[in-house]
Amino acid sequence: MDRTFVTRAIGRHLIDIPADAEIIETYKFNQVPIERLADVITQTDFDRLVSKRERELREHQHNTRGSMLIDKVAQANGAITLVSWYKKFSEELHFFDSYFRVGEKTIKYSGRVDPDKKTAILRACDELAREWREFVQGNTLAGVGFVAGDVLLEDKDFNREHWQMLIKLNGKPDAWLKASAYAQWEPEPSLRDRAGGVVASLLTTVAGFERLRSRSRPVGPIEADEILLAGTQNGKRVYGFKWEAPGKAQSLAEPNLNLSLDVRESAYLTNAESFSSDEEALELWDAIVNSIRLRPGAV
Repeated sequence: MDRTFVTRAIGRHLIDIPADAEIIETYKFNQVPIERLADVITQTDFDRLVSKRERELREHQHNTRGSMLIDKVAQANGAITLVSWYKKFSEELHFFDSYFRVGEKTIKYSGRVDPDKKTAILRACDELAREWREFVQGNTLAGVGFVAGDVLLEDKDFNREHWQMLIKLNGKPDAWLKASAYAQWEPEPSLRDRAGGVVASLLTTVAGFERLRSRSRPVGPIEADEILLAGTQNGKRVYGFKWEAPGKAQSLAEPNLNLSLDVRESAYLTNAESFSSDEEALELWDAIVNSIRLRPGAV
């Protein structure tokens, strides 16, 4: 395999991916999406965005409480949070739109909030506003925090954070890789414990499928399992690879970690758009799995 790899920081981990791959990333902090607003660069852009959203909320009416806008709160480092009613016919939930300035970048952080928690969540948003930093990919020693693309949230308290990376390989449109991680209150049983019966059933009912691997697959200190299946259907080789570290309870350093690779039935009838052999698929798979590690100083 003649591929050049680059190291990508995401969440609190590092992963090496082919340099020519296209990636799509999503992030959640405390189960709330982190949205990077790429077209909001200057302070004027930021002010215009917030004013537009504020105007929309003021103009729309709640069935019983007047304007949908409840409050506009200025927070640390120029951040703004708009508090509104979540539904115009209900008073059960508020909605928070928090906008953070991170250098020349803008982050939107929005979600539903119980009215009883309004003060506490505003306090939490003000704390977040003080913790955002710009981040340059390749800087693997950036210290404590959760990386979301080109920004870093310098937070060390346990929360239900999550990230996902879709990897589209150049020249292989029929092969999909997905990596993800999520911090959890309690870990699930291991991959092989959960999947054993399903895998056995698949292998006995689907003609042409075989198990390439089913084993413990630790990566450094990360305890994990992998199950790799392959089969031939109508002359096409298909793959279902899965690697998973169950992680530990309430741990940012040891979340549930997943990597999967899929080549399934599709519009492509041969393997010209995926892998020429099992060996090629396994070589790429092993290179990516072996690269997954905790970013130094992230926790």
